[in-house]
Amino acid sequence: MPDATYQLRVSGEIPAEVLAELPGLTVSMEPPETVLHGSLPDQSAVVGLISRIHGLGLRLIEVRRLPPDEDPGAPPDTVRR
Repeated sequence: MPDATYQLRVSGEIPAEVLAELPGLTVSMEPPETVLHGSLPDQSAVVGLISRIHGLGLRLIEVRRLPPDEDPGAPPDTVRR
């Protein structure tokens, strides 16, 4: 089974030194939140990422698994063709 792509929303702006602790994720700002996108191999990896975000003192707002045809870098209503 291929990796699934996830979108995580975190409250506020994440400092660059903290982002360095989250490799492999695409970062975009949608004030007042930071949006992280990335592919994860399984649920264990998702839980690990959530734990890491919590351990960094960040406030997690939302976690979403994106449909396979959705562009992770695009706004939620945009679909890759």
